[in-house]
Amino acid sequence: MRGISSTSFSEVIQQAESAFRADGVSLESTADELFAIADAIDSSNQLVRLLSDSGRDAEVKEAAVRTLLTGRVGQVAFGLALEVVRRRWSEQEDILDALEELGVLALLDQADREGVLGQVEEELFQTSRVIDDSAELSSAFDDAREDPAVRGAVVANLLERSAHRLTLALARRAVSRRSELKPARRVREFAEFASERRSRLLAVVESSRPLDAQQVSRLGAVLARTYGREVQMNLEVNPDVVGGLRIHVGDDLFDATVLARLAQARAHLVS
Repeated sequence: MRGISSTSFSEVIQQAESAFRADGVSLESTADELFAIADAIDSSNQLVRLLSDSGRDAEVKEAAVRTLLTGRVGQVAFGLALEVVRRRWSEQEDILDALEELGVLALLDQADREGVLGQVEEELFQTSRVIDDSAELSSAFDDAREDPAVRGAVVANLLERSAHRLTLALARRAVSRRSELKPARRVREFAEFASERRSRLLAVVESSRPLDAQQVSRLGAVLARTYGREVQMNLEVNPDVVGGLRIHVGDDLFDATVLARLAQARAHLVS
């Protein structure tokens, strides 16, 4: 999110963190309710336009949400939905993204409570890789593009015996929402949310050969200095990376491969 939406979401996050810490709050139930709210709003173009219209009074938007949700969800999800619609958003989709990300954060906070946040992060990352590397899975998701239940079932069949239940819940949500992003990218985004929740960035490091411990340590130190905080590295061996490294950190790409250097040299010769 950018601009106004980024500011609004930061404010909502503060409210959510306080609400999630309250006694007796079921974070998993709250997450399910937040996802359901996002889906209910998404199912109505008229409602999405109303709630994301910066020219509408907040009271009108709140009234619409109260009509939709009163008696149907718990107090935490209800209160956060109101906090979302009271604020201004740059794009229509941002209001849906905000509700979904609150649900994701609820599940990640539950993972943190259980001491499995690192495990969930790693399992989400691995799930993203498996989906990305499997033509069969990619085809199954494409075939069920308009059927979220089927896409969720595909992930359940993949993970239910091997992954933590919170990983499964997050992965199912990632692939179930209609989005222009590929399922593997959506799952990786959730892994990045988990990494951020641990106050660390997630770096995907591709190399033509496995890195030894000294190389990993040196690279970790360089990335930590660059970003001012610890960076969690997920290492991948990719034969297409010739003679160097390709590193993704969020939206940043550092490409130090031989091919990249040759392309740069060629560009200099042409200019």
